Amino acid sequence: MGEHKRAHPFKGEFDTAAARWVRPDADDGTPGELEIGFADNGLVALRRFDDPEGTILIYTPEEWEAFVGGVRDGELDFAVLVQDA
Repeated sequence: MGEHKRAHPFKGEFDTAAARWVRPDADDGTPGELEIGFADNGLVALRRFDDPEGTILIYTPEEWEAFVGGVRDGELDFAVLVQDA
């Protein structure tokens, strides 16, 4: 496996070099800390911008859609998570 390929035992292989990476802005308009990578095979990855060789989270298209939906619905709002705990 090449140095740019990350394998997930159930989801498949994610090629970090071939992926299209985007860096969304933070709420205040500055560049965000995370990058989102979109691979040709449909997998989506999330990594820290300042550590591209570090840990990445790999999502299937269905998992990514559920994650984004949860963010939009406020399910990952820290204040909500603390309140629910």
